[in-house]
Amino acid sequence: MSEINPVELGRQLKKPSGDIGLEVAENMNVSNASIYNFILQHLNLENDINTLEIGFGNGRFIPKYFEINPRIHLSAIDFSDIMCSEAASINQDLIQANKLSIKCEDSMSMSFANESFDVIVTINTVYFWEEIELQLEEIKRVTKKGGLFVIGYRPKSVMKDLPFAQEVFKLYDSEDLQSIVKQQGFIIIKEEHQTTIRKSVDGSEIQSTDSCLMLHAPY
Repeated sequence: MSEINPVELGRQLKKPSGDIGLEVAENMNVSNASIYNFILQHLNLENDINTLEIGFGNGRFIPKYFEINPRIHLSAIDFSDIMCSEAASINQDLIQANKLSIKCEDSMSMSFANESFDVIVTINTVYFWEEIELQLEEIKRVTKKGGLFVIGYRPKSVMKDLPFAQEVFKLYDSEDLQSIVKQQGFIIIKEEHQTTIRKSVDGSEIQSTDSCLMLHAPY
């Protein structure tokens, strides 16, 4: 990857921009492969279900949802203009088939109607929510009552010493995150973890933990 200091790398991971953002996004795909596969193997997506992914990066993992069930409809949002453009280009066949819609907007204020989605998935975005309680309220608004909300993340214990995670990242361990979501009315189904050896976005090889927190929206 091009020379980039850890602070700028952290900012690019939050919201990729420019040519360096495109490069960072490709490196994110390598780093995120294990957690995407881990999260998606827990999803049981039924025919015609309305699903939303919040924060899809450049969208290279979007086709994996349709490997689970090709009859779902997926909406996807991200607040990085360049990531939305990349994802639309990479997944143009799904868009043309009316299986996928992409919106470039902030997940703190989504344009979807109340109770739009049966399933909402977000992977490696929770660190960047500046007001997590308000973000969870907005997610709760667009999720159907009793709908599934899945958070994929890497816990504080494995992220806290990474140089790029020192400024814009807000890190959580399992107990912290579970406490917050319960306070917002979500019902915990289960949380599962896997330990992996992976390449980080800065090129280093590390032992890591992928966490999958599965929740029901309030009934």
